[in-house]
Amino acid sequence: MPRTPSWRSVTAPESRRPVYVAALVIIAGQAWVARSLGVDTFWLFPLISAVLLVASIAVYERRDEPGSLARTLSFLFIALLVAANAVSLVLLVRGVFVGSSIAPPNLLFTGLALWVVNVGVFALLYWELDGGGPEARAAGYVGRYPDFVFPQHQDDQDQLSPDDWKPTFYDYLYVSLTSSIAFSPTDAMPYTRRAKLVMAAENLLSFATLAVIVARAVNIARG
Repeated sequence: MPRTPSWRSVTAPESRRPVYVAALVIIAGQAWVARSLGVDTFWLFPLISAVLLVASIAVYERRDEPGSLARTLSFLFIALLVAANAVSLVLLVRGVFVGSSIAPPNLLFTGLALWVVNVGVFALLYWELDGGGPEARAAGYVGRYPDFVFPQHQDDQDQLSPDDWKPTFYDYLYVSLTSSIAFSPTDAMPYTRRAKLVMAAENLLSFATLAVIVARAVNIARG
């Protein structure tokens, strides 16, 4: 009989609580970046994000299977995080190339913080997107296919991982980190159009952020 792929196996759902902690760290990071860029209402995006996060936690923790409301809240929350990062990037570019009252070293550190936050945001998005979310992945993808194919999913890797191996948030964090540095997939391959579009968006944001950081570093070096 043909071997059942590991991603089709049924496993215990992954706990969302470590991800909630990561989300809180991201919200705090975005607030710090916005305040460092001199945004008067730096608390606005983080406040709305926190409300959506609390609403998402309340819905998810009250039921075993997430419904459409829970999924909608999760994606609204992540979409807001992406939008906040995009706005911060625009403000950072303006501060570097147009001029800002912020000290050059502070702009440099703000750019680095924005890049780190961006890695976390897209890790959340990959984790929530792949195969319909962690609950759907635990149930064998429920009529879906993986959006990201990891090495452990490959037949020639079956002796290097458990038969019921499933990716967790930390795997998606690694995917996001390598994608933001290499601007291409290095560990997991995006197999669906939406996965490719999301990874392309991260590559563009990461490239732009790092380009601004390099430009600011060169200016500081020149004095």
